[in-house]
Amino acid sequence: MNFSKGQKSLFVAFALIVGVYFLIEGLVSAKSFLAPLTMAMLLTMMFSPLANKLEKLGLNRGLSSLTSISIAALFFVGMFFLLSLQVSSIASDWPEIEEQMKPKVGNAQDWLAEKTGMSTFNETNLFDIFSDEGAGSSQKEDKKEEMLKNSSVIKSAGQALLSFFDFLSLAFLTLIYLFFLLFYRRMLKKSLLKFVAEDEQEKAQNMIEESVKLSQGYLVGKFLLILFLAILYSAGLAISGVKHAILISVIAAVLTFLPYIGNIIGFALALALAAFSGGDLGTFIGVFITFGVAQVVENYILQPYVVGDKVSLNPVAIIIVVVLGGSIWGIMGMVTFIPLFGIVKIACDHIPILKPVGFLLGNDGMKN
Repeated sequence: MNFSKGQKSLFVAFALIVGVYFLIEGLVSAKSFLAPLTMAMLLTMMFSPLANKLEKLGLNRGLSSLTSISIAALFFVGMFFLLSLQVSSIASDWPEIEEQMKPKVGNAQDWLAEKTGMSTFNETNLFDIFSDEGAGSSQKEDKKEEMLKNSSVIKSAGQALLSFFDFLSLAFLTLIYLFFLLFYRRMLKKSLLKFVAEDEQEKAQNMIEESVKLSQGYLVGKFLLILFLAILYSAGLAISGVKHAILISVIAAVLTFLPYIGNIIGFALALALAAFSGGDLGTFIGVFITFGVAQVVENYILQPYVVGDKVSLNPVAIIIVVVLGGSIWGIMGMVTFIPLFGIVKIACDHIPILKPVGFLLGNDGMKN
């Protein structure tokens, strides 16, 4: 059967849409396997220079790989310990924060009712609506409210515990993968080159080297950027009088892994904590100044010189990649998909038939 050109184009478009759909479904289903493996692959590119230097100092491949992942593990454990101290501090201050929140929430409800004409209600109002006894059943309402609170607390605690163990399992798997990928990194590189014809191996070698440099530059640059921003945020928020400034600063700095979106979320968190901890006008001005100065320093000093244009993706592509990564693998997808798509762009630039895709993802078309 002969197909016209239009029918062939329609068939190719349909096959592409179906293929992309099942690819995304497969990535979502295989998250527990692929997400830690992908993170370990990126970290392998990041820690390969350290492992090579340790081997030159006399350590064998096993010890150099183990030392590299130990440094990575100590860094993440230290960050987790610092954040847990801040979280426990917030938990101890929570009754005070809750007392300060109540009048602010009440004022917000009154303002909403005044401006919109909508009356606010709580769980007790809902019980009044659905109760047969009405206002006379106060004891029954108290019991229902207490049961609701207890069940909510138990459910939240259970979900938090499951999330914590899920995070630990992913982190442990990532470290295991990282060790073996570092140990067999030369064999893996040779294996990749064996898939390429001999006359194309030099081009494939260049593509691998560019991908490794991209991952190293992006991840190392981002970690340095996070460190500088965390120090800058901590100093500014502490001077402004914001309680638990270190926790908010670290969270806001880590959120810079999410371009454009992370800065907004970090700023909103700092404002919310300043409001709920009873901050005055000077505190809010300090938060605005801190994040304003941090944005100037990040965009004009740290980003160009520390991170640079490592991934060479245009802003539209970055936003799409972040949203796609978040919908597939959550936070880990938002972090890993940017360097991954940077590597995809490098591959597209080296493969003639895919050069239009590389041009679409890159910055070259944005200059005209």
